[in-house]
Order: sequence, then C-alpha cells, then structure tokens
Amino acid sequence: MKRKDFRHFQSSVRFRTLSSILMMVLLVGALTLIEFYYLDDVYLFLEKRNLVGLSEEIAQYTEMDDEAKKALSDIESKNNVYIEIYHPRSELIYTTETNDAVFEPVGKKKSSSEMKPRIMKILTHEETDDWSYFETRREYYTTASYIVYGTTLESDFSIVIYASLDTINANARSAFWVFFLAEISLFAIVLIVFLIHFFTVSRPIDQISQVTKGIAQMDFNQVCPSYRITELNELSEHINSLSASLDLTLRTLKRRNAQLEDDIEKEKKSMEARKEFIASASHELKTPLAVIQGYAEGLKYGVYKNKEDACYDIILEEAQKMNALVLELLETSRMTAGAWQPHYETMALREKVDTTFDQMKTIFIKNAITAENIIDPSYVSYADSTLFDRVFSNYLSNAISHCAGEKKIEVSAKIVDGCYRVSVFNTGTPIAEADLEHIWTSFYRADKARSRKEGRFGLGLSIVHSAQEQQGLKCGVINHEDGVEFWFDLHIKE
Repeated sequence: MKRKDFRHFQSSVRFRTLSSILMMVLLVGALTLIEFYYLDDVYLFLEKRNLVGLSEEIAQYTEMDDEAKKALSDIESKNNVYIEIYHPRSELIYTTETNDAVFEPVGKKKSSSEMKPRIMKILTHEETDDWSYFETRREYYTTASYIVYGTTLESDFSIVIYASLDTINANARSAFWVFFLAEISLFAIVLIVFLIHFFTVSRPIDQISQVTKGIAQMDFNQVCPSYRITELNELSEHINSLSASLDLTLRTLKRRNAQLEDDIEKEKKSMEARKEFIASASHELKTPLAVIQGYAEGLKYGVYKNKEDACYDIILEEAQKMNALVLELLETSRMTAGAWQPHYETMALREKVDTTFDQMKTIFIKNAITAENIIDPSYVSYADSTLFDRVFSNYLSNAISHCAGEKKIEVSAKIVDGCYRVSVFNTGTPIAEADLEHIWTSFYRADKARSRKEGRFGLGLSIVHSAQEQQGLKCGVINHEDGVEFWFDLHIKE
C-alpha cells in the first residue's frame, strides 16, 4: 500500500470505528483476565483489612457480660466471622464454638471452663510488625477453610477472628460475574452507540467526503445518496446540485474552449489562405500585365512594324484573361465571405443537366467527347439555380479539360445521407495522391502548363467548395482506375 493511501486508510471513518471496537474488546478481555486471576486476592486483601478493623472494635469487650456477648454476637452475624478472646493467662473467655466443628448461638454458649479453642490444621502463617499474624487454617474433618487473624492487645488479652475462605471465594466469584456482565453490557451499549454513529453519521460523512474529493478532482460521476437525517440529506442534495452545476459549467467551458481553439485555427488558416490568395492573384495578374506592357511598348517604339494587328490581338486576349481572372476573384471572394444568399427553388436534375449539355454540345464535338446523362428523371432537387450552374459548369469544364482515353463523361446521381449526390465522371488519368488534398485551394493547379494555356487559374474548385459550404452541403473527389469522379450534394425536394 502506498504511503498516501495508507494515511488515507488510517484517517477513514471505518478504520477509526474498527480500531475503537478492537480497543474495547481488548479492554474487556484484559479486565476479565485481571478479575479472573486477581479478584480472589483482592477480596482476601479486603477481608484482612476488615479483620484488622474488627479486632480494634472487639478490643473494647474484655469483660464478658451480657452486653459484651450480644455486641460480639452482632459483630459475628454482621461480618460473618467467628471470634475467640483469650485472657492474659491464655484462658479462653469467649468463643462461638461448643465442640470442635459446630457453631451455636450466643444463648447456648457454655461456661468459660467448658470452652475449648478451635483445633485446625495451619496451612500458612504470616506475621506482621505489630506481633499480630494471619493464618489460613482448615478443619480436620471437613474441607472448610478459614483466614485467621490473631493479635494481642495492650492489656495482654488476645483476639482471634475466623473468616470463611469459602465464603470469600464465593463472594469473589459472584463479584467476577457481576463485573463481567457489567462490562459486557457496557461493551454492548458502546458498540451499539458506535454502530448507530457509524451508520447514521460517520458513514454518510465518509461517503460525502469521497464524493467531494471526486468533485475536487473534477470527477462529477459520483453522487451522494439520500439519508434519513434531514441535515445530512439537505447537505447531500446541495452537494449533488453543486456537482451538477460544476459539471455543466465545465462542459460548457470545454465546449467553448474547443470552439475558440477551432475558431483560432480557422482564423490562422484563413489568414494563411488570404496571404496565399493575394500572392497567387498578384502572380496571375503579373503575367498578362507584363505581356500587355511589353507589346504596348513595342508598338509605341515601332518594334512591331507591320505586325500591329497581331499585337493588338495578343493585348486583347491578355486583357480578356485578366478580366476573367478578376471576375473569378470577385466570385471567390464573395463565396468565401458568405455574401451570397442562396435562393432555393424546385429543379428537375435531369432536365437541368440536359440543358447544360446542349450548351456545351459544340465543345463535346470539338474534343470528340461522349457525354451521357443517366440521372433518374424522378429526382427533383431544391436548389439555387445559379449556384448549381456555377458548381456543375466548373466540374464539367474540369472534366472536359482532363478527359482522355475513351473520352467519356458521365453524369449520375444517387441518394446519400438524405441528399442527392450528383457525380461527374470523366475518363483519363487519376489525380496524384499528393494533389488530392490541395485541389480545393485557390490558384492550385495540378497541371500548371495546360491550365495556363487554357486560361484557367485554379479557382474553379475553390469556388465549388465555397458554394457548397455556403449551403451546408458537401463535395469531394474519387479516383478510379480509368478516370476521376467529382461529386457534390443537393437538397431533396420534400
């Protein structure tokens, strides 16, 4: 167990409760053992003290008149002892014994001349500093044993007091069971109090502590249960409410933080795209401007004598390219900025594609391309006609430019994720894997030489991507073995 976990275990309510119960068990066990082995000695010690005290009380009765005998008899009855008093000449002047083993009431006592001392077997003898002694004796004909205290008074009278060891031991055993039952009862009461405290206070507090510890560590999965005690139940409800509020706040902060990070990342990409866009636009404008400037200076200084018409044609062509580029730049800027507001209307897909095919028929014939429209006639979309034309014409122009092999273009549609997915496939060489992730970027051209020759600037697919984003729709490209498929989604007419 780790040091930190061990300290936590030590401080837990369960450990403290179990430790307290174990201590009580050990305490009760220790007391029981002490009482079992030493309670007889304690009672014997107390009885010896009692016998010493009785000897002092008896010392005043040295004249055996009726009053003295009654007093001595009362002392014997009250303390359960037997007394012998001896005259200085060792003559027995008081005893309760009438024979060797029988004790009789005071009224039946015989005369002093008939009195005989007790004859017993001495088992132990212990003398004290004041010439008194303690002995343990046992009767010869029975198993009865006695603790005997003997002392000599200043008047030379001697007193011997007998107390039954059997009675002392019986009292000790009775006291042992009384103490034992009292300790067990006390232990049971304390144990019940501990258990009540544990289940009604300590355990709930420990549970609440675990939940609050989890909250401090940003773990809001645990909840406090309900309790019967009103105050604890209210505390549990407040902690659960606090946990739920913190959890909601933390989730909101995480979501907003993620959104903020996403926005920052998008802004960085947007800034990089704008820088790249400006650099690319400057480069694209630089070439036609340089051509126009060169031919204009040549015409001015007579460099192209007798070739003016050809120069004018070149200047006009480059000016037209610049105009087309500026228009595409404006279109791209408007799409990217979200300034275009779509106007949706019902549109039959097959008819719309057929119309575009009719417009491009001359180009198909010129390039020996076979164009086929296999869209289901029942497909009716809900789309912006201008945006559709912009997206579809870009895809179609791109397909015509890269069509090779069988020189076949096929337009199809299917339902994907609740939208019409329109595909424009052309046979030819697939797009290089390195170019696939860049083709949607402004001014990116996989075949730069042919695009420049055809007057294309690499803005078409960027416009397609922006137009689809404007409508919350997707677009993409798929390479095939014999060609390339560009696709875009349209809303379905409900």
